[in-house]
Amino acid sequence: MTEPDPIELELNAPPAVPVLLFTGPCGVGKTTVALEADRLLEEAGVPHAMVDLAVIGACSPRPADDRWNERLVHANLACMWENFRRAGAERLVLSRTLEHRSLLGSIAEAVPGAEITVIRLTADLGEVQSRIRSRESGRDPQWYLDMAEYLVDKLATAAVEDHVVNNQNRSAADTAREAMRLAGWPGIER
Repeated sequence: MTEPDPIELELNAPPAVPVLLFTGPCGVGKTTVALEADRLLEEAGVPHAMVDLAVIGACSPRPADDRWNERLVHANLACMWENFRRAGAERLVLSRTLEHRSLLGSIAEAVPGAEITVIRLTADLGEVQSRIRSRESGRDPQWYLDMAEYLVDKLATAAVEDHVVNNQNRSAADTAREAMRLAGWPGIER
């Protein structure tokens, strides 16, 4: 059996897809900042798509061996990215709590050519808890409060991120701009 030609492999490789993934504990502002990045990119005329991965995995019952519906998230993201790409998207903004870098493999598989930059958003636990208490939710707020407390410490030591960005006492737009600058996404300086 002959070795594959490296030039042919390169020519057949999918185009690079810059992916910006916002992570952090419940209440830190992942979805809010991702939506702001979406708005800024749209204003700048940058072809992109935005997905809250927790939303596309929201399905019950969940399999006993897949508490967070990772397989469903992967399958849905793969279908969505194919459609986004056909519609002209060249970049992807994601939000999701990410406890292990190993989960990035399923994103890379679902989005061929993905070049993923993980931004961990931070805020003091008291601020995160205040945000959780003030928002409406269909689930018991205590679950989110407990999960936030657990995740603040867990994510600080897990080192899943490429960059850490503070999301306290500033606008979501400022946080999104800093994250995109750190990820090397030009054109969003305003």
